Amino acid sequence: MKNNIITMAAVSLITAVIALSGVLIGTNLAGRDSMPDTGARNSTAATVETTPVEIPKTIAIPGYAQLVMKAGDIVQNVELHNPAGNPCYFVISIILPDGTEVYRSGLIEPGQKTDAIRLSQPLKAGTYKGAVLRYSCYSTKDKAPMNGADTKFTLEVV
Repeated sequence: MKNNIITMAAVSLITAVIALSGVLIGTNLAGRDSMPDTGARNSTAATVETTPVEIPKTIAIPGYAQLVMKAGDIVQNVELHNPAGNPCYFVISIILPDGTEVYRSGLIEPGQKTDAIRLSQPLKAGTYKGAVLRYSCYSTKDKAPMNGADTKFTLEVV
């Protein structure tokens, strides 16, 4: 029985030493990543200029399910707008389903709208499903092209 007690004490002592060694080794390894690199030094050879990067705002694109125009008329009472807060000007085009562009605006500033538009040709009465409003976007800072969008709508000409 005395031998069992000595054996159990020895096994317990060895287990404790192994556990303690594992903790010490693990702590030492974990500390290496946070230690400064002694080979690193301050660089005085080159100065790097940094300028803050502006995060672009999103562009709000209005959607229309349907626009109604008068057959045979060149001037149409149609309101197209560029939502306030947009970081860009809009150039809005109306394109028929066959690809014919019948209207192209000038630059529309954010918060501005058209009251009337002038078509390039009179339209015949009918329903033009799949017509496209094309939004070409240009930066308000330098008029550089930005992302645009094509939205489909139904053009009802009466």
